Amino acid sequence: MGFGDFLAKRFQKSIEKNLKKSQLNEENVSEALREIRLSLLEADVNIDVVKKIVSAIKEKSIGGFIEEGVRADQQMVKIVHEELINVLGKEKSELNISKKPSPIMMVGLQGAGKTTTVAKLTNLLKKQGKKVLMVALDIYRPGAIDQLVELATKNKFDVFEKGNQNPTKTAKEAMKFAEENKYDVVLLDTAGRLQIDKQLMGELKEIKKITSPTEIILTVDGMTGQDIINVATEFNSTLKITGVIVTKLDGDARGGATLSISYVTKVPIKFIGEGEGIDALSEFYPKRIADRIMGFGDVETLFEKATKQVDQRTMEKTMRRMMQGLFDLEDLKNQMAQLANMGNLGAVMKMMPGLNGKISEDQITTAQTKLKIAEYLMDSMTLKERRDPRLLKAINRKRRIIKGSGRTEKEFNELINQFEKSKKQALEMAKMFKSGRMPNLSNFGR
Repeated sequence: MGFGDFLAKRFQKSIEKNLKKSQLNEENVSEALREIRLSLLEADVNIDVVKKIVSAIKEKSIGGFIEEGVRADQQMVKIVHEELINVLGKEKSELNISKKPSPIMMVGLQGAGKTTTVAKLTNLLKKQGKKVLMVALDIYRPGAIDQLVELATKNKFDVFEKGNQNPTKTAKEAMKFAEENKYDVVLLDTAGRLQIDKQLMGELKEIKKITSPTEIILTVDGMTGQDIINVATEFNSTLKITGVIVTKLDGDARGGATLSISYVTKVPIKFIGEGEGIDALSEFYPKRIADRIMGFGDVETLFEKATKQVDQRTMEKTMRRMMQGLFDLEDLKNQMAQLANMGNLGAVMKMMPGLNGKISEDQITTAQTKLKIAEYLMDSMTLKERRDPRLLKAINRKRRIIKGSGRTEKEFNELINQFEKSKKQALEMAKMFKSGRMPNLSNFGR
């Protein structure tokens, strides 16, 4: 269950159940609000934030004017959506990298994924054309420096490390090195602790004094619930943090603490981590997160993922072949590879309007399993066989592919049947476009 799923299901169910009426009134609003309040508390939303959201919704909804043709449930959805945006922060908070080089202190407790997040942020900034230097300052956690160096080597990033040398001295040398080599951004991977202590904070204050960072970003684990608010409050009181990165939101995180952190600390969320891959760090857009929670999907992020991760030439070539009736198993294999490049299938599906909160984890798991089976089968085919699926009618070829893939005859037949169905539908659509008619999309994908 990813971030927003828990609330999405409960909000939608509550509003649909209680507000299928023509007008909002105290009785039906109160019942819906009771369930919304319980949902927020179950999702681990801070009690002050719950009170704020519920109070604002009540004030705007009871006796509120409903435009002609707008149902009560639609009006309530609009009000709840607005309040979620107000709590999350109305505008996206930009990263301050105005000076050159711009030092960014990355702080946090052990286990939050800070070091991995440093590499992910480096990757994101490099894609924006920035020259980035990672600096290893955690001399206390065994393997912390090695981990950052390994991430740098694997992804061809630049890293500055001086072993177990005093972190403040290393930070000073790193800044000099960055200036001399014209780096745009310096990411300082500072030491974490299992808990906040005076020694940790003292060292961080020294590094802050030496480097004059443009940002001090706290990395917190999205699965730790209300504790992340306490951690953020402590760090903020000592260091005056400028932003937060919430990690592990692709796991079983109910998301309530994430919903609360900006409101309680008055510090904006800058990024969210939703996976283990180097690309699994996204800029935080309050409206888009509110859209996900309300089940609207997240078309903007989905489009951005497609633009960045999908090979446009390959997709255009595949579309042309589909329209010409030339679609084959190699094209299908390429399409599946492009989909995989966009990240976790469940996360992608939940960005589609109307699916978040309505598609179950079992359905997602089934879809992922079918895609994997298809991949194994097609990998066991030769390129010639994928380009000319008619060859697969030969019994000896079919047996070889089934044996090589470790799959069953039933799974092989399902793949071929689904492929033939998709090819037929694509051809029908192409004919309609050529004749100037709009295809009836409701018939496709069945």
